[in-house]
Amino acid sequence: MKGKSILKHATVAVLALVVWQVYDKNWSKPSAKPRVEGYFHPAFRKVAETFRANVESGLEKGASFAVYHKGELLVDLWGGWADIEAERHWQENTLCMTWSIAKAAAAIAVALLVDKGQLDYKEKVSHYWPEFASNNKEDITVESLLSHTAGLIFLNESFSLLEYKYNWPKIEKMLASQSPQWNPGTAVGYHGITYGMYVDALVRKTDPQHRNLSQFFQEEIASVLDIEYYIGLPPHLFHRFARIHKTSFWEARIDLLAGFSSLFNPYFHPVVYSWDIHTKFERLNNPDLLSVGLPSAIGAATARSVAKMFDFVANNGSVGHQKLLSFSAVAGFLKPPVRGLPNLFFAENAFVRGMILRSAEGHQHVGHSGLLGNYGWGDTTIGAGFAYLTNHLTMYAQDDPRQVSLRQAFLECFVKYKDSLKKKNG
Repeated sequence: MKGKSILKHATVAVLALVVWQVYDKNWSKPSAKPRVEGYFHPAFRKVAETFRANVESGLEKGASFAVYHKGELLVDLWGGWADIEAERHWQENTLCMTWSIAKAAAAIAVALLVDKGQLDYKEKVSHYWPEFASNNKEDITVESLLSHTAGLIFLNESFSLLEYKYNWPKIEKMLASQSPQWNPGTAVGYHGITYGMYVDALVRKTDPQHRNLSQFFQEEIASVLDIEYYIGLPPHLFHRFARIHKTSFWEARIDLLAGFSSLFNPYFHPVVYSWDIHTKFERLNNPDLLSVGLPSAIGAATARSVAKMFDFVANNGSVGHQKLLSFSAVAGFLKPPVRGLPNLFFAENAFVRGMILRSAEGHQHVGHSGLLGNYGWGDTTIGAGFAYLTNHLTMYAQDDPRQVSLRQAFLECFVKYKDSLKKKNG
C-alpha cells in the first residue's frame, strides 16, 4: 500500500509539472512579438545580430547592452520585455535593476572620497566611526571592509528595507554592534548584503556634508558624468522600471541544481535572511522598496549609463578632458589581493576595494557582477566600459551565456575596428 501511495503522489507531481510547463509556455506567452532597437557603430553589426538572435530565439527575454570606448558610444542595444505580463517593450530609457553592480558604484564613491582626502584605505574604520570598534572590530581597515575580508558577513538580527530608509540610527547601531565571523583579514567571504550597509555608514561619517551614499553618488558621480544611475530609484521614475521576473521552473531547474551546493554552506541561511526580502526578489517591484538606497543591491540604471561609468574606470579614471578618479585610485582597483586566503562564502572572485578583478577572453575586467546575470565592467586591456542588464532571473553571474555571446561578438569586431582605425590614421 505504501508503495502504491508513493507512486500515486509521484504521478500527481509529474502531471502537475507537465501542466505547469504547458501553462508557462503557452498561456503566459505574450501575444505580441518582442522588439530589438538601438544603435551600433557599423563595425559592430555582429553584436547587434547576436543580440537580435538571442531575443528572437527566446534565450533573451528582456535586456540592454552597451559599450563605451574612450568616450565613444559604440553599442547601445535594447530589446525584449520590460514587463512581459503587461507586454511592455524594453525602451531606450528603460531603467533596470543592477543588483550587485551597485557595489562597484559604492566602491567608486569611496575612491572619490579617498581622492578628496576624506578617507584612507589603510586607516582603521574606527578612526572615522569610533562605535565600530566594539566586539573585536577595532583593527578592521577600510580596505578590509571593502575587500570582503572583515568577517562581517551577516547581521545578528534581520532588518527591513523600510527600516533601512526611515530608521538609520537603528541600522547604524546594529552595524556597530556586530562581531566578525572570523578573525578579520584571515579569510574572505562575500558580504552580499552587509557590504553596502557598512560602506553607506562610512560615507555618511566621512563626507563633510554627511550625505548618505545614494545622495553622494547622485550628486558627485552620476550628475557629473551625466548618467542615469540611481542607488534607490525615485518613485516618480518607477514607470520606466523593468519589472523583475524569475525564469520559469523548467528554465531554472538546471541553474538551481548548479547552485544547490551553496545551500549547505553554514553562512547561506544567515546571509540570505539578514533582510526581509530573503529570496523573494519580485518584492522589489514595489516602488516603496525599490526607492531604498541600499548600495549592496538596489540600483537602477540604463546599460548605457553603467557602461559610461566603467569607461572611466577602464581608462585610468579619465576620458578625454573629463576626470572622475585619479590614476592611483584606479590602480588600487587593479592591485591583486592577498592570495591564499580561505574562501568561506562565495568568494571565487578576487575582491579588490569593492571591485571584482578577473580575466575573461584574455582581457582584464574590473567591475562587478549582479544577480540575474547582470554584469558591469571596465576592460582595461582595450580601455572600454561594458554593461549588460536584464530583468529575467538566472543563477549565472558574470558568465551568463546571454552576456558572454555579446562580449565575444564585440571583441571579435573590435579587432577589425582597431585595424581599420590604424589604416585610416595612416
